[in-house]
Amino acid sequence: MPVPRLFEAASEQAEHWAHTLACLLELGGPETRAALVAELAGEPLAGAESATVRERRALGGVEADIVVRDREQRWSLAVWATLGFDADVEAALDALYDGLTPDGRVIVVAITPDRRTPDAVEKARASGREVHHKSWLRVRDWVQERPERGGAEGVDLVLLTEAEYFLTPRVAELYRLEGLMPHVASSLRPTLATVFFDLNDLSPAPLIERTDHVVFPRTGDPKAEIALSDGAIAITLASGSPGAGFVAEDGRATLRVTDASQYVAARSALRAAARSLLPSRL
Repeated sequence: MPVPRLFEAASEQAEHWAHTLACLLELGGPETRAALVAELAGEPLAGAESATVRERRALGGVEADIVVRDREQRWSLAVWATLGFDADVEAALDALYDGLTPDGRVIVVAITPDRRTPDAVEKARASGREVHHKSWLRVRDWVQERPERGGAEGVDLVLLTEAEYFLTPRVAELYRLEGLMPHVASSLRPTLATVFFDLNDLSPAPLIERTDHVVFPRTGDPKAEIALSDGAIAITLASGSPGAGFVAEDGRATLRVTDASQYVAARSALRAAARSLLPSRL
């Protein structure tokens, strides 16, 4: 569908982050759009200032977070975003590349937390596809630097300021997860990030006691905990069972996640229970 969807909050955390970029691309003026496309593609692209922008486009059996197309069909660019470190995204990148209209140049951009280009991107490149990598750190830096460097004013300045307000604290928290990610399988790393930010949005800056244990809130008795062991994610709430999938014992309920679908099924109940347990944000 077209952007912007200004008043729609994506339920999936990575989609929400990508939506911030999509709004910059669609609502920003020609200079901002061209500059952001050049940042993503690694070089200026002709016609970027007037390109079309779409979100949540199905390509090759997967959904691209953002698709930007040159009106003269000289190039197409798809963005795939994840919050998982070294996540297993090779198949998704290949599918997006092959699913784009073959007219003109095809570019796929993976935005991940990894500071260096992850193996999945290198493998996609090795097959001859044009795949680029951007870290969320670099995206955050671009948003922070652009107002001064680009002399943004008016609507562009408002958009960039709001994007910085959204991204800066969240990106800082994202990199607190770097030491936790190796404890779970690559396929579960995006889920771990989603669990963390679902709870972090309710109670920011939790206590990470060890690289395998996170406690919400940061002070006081733990009301929600994330523990990592044997490649799985265990989420424990200081309450009775909020729904199916939880195991209740001694006044606490634990959901053990070994597959992303398990968290998807229990997410609404877990978030509702956590909201009632954690102190309100001021």
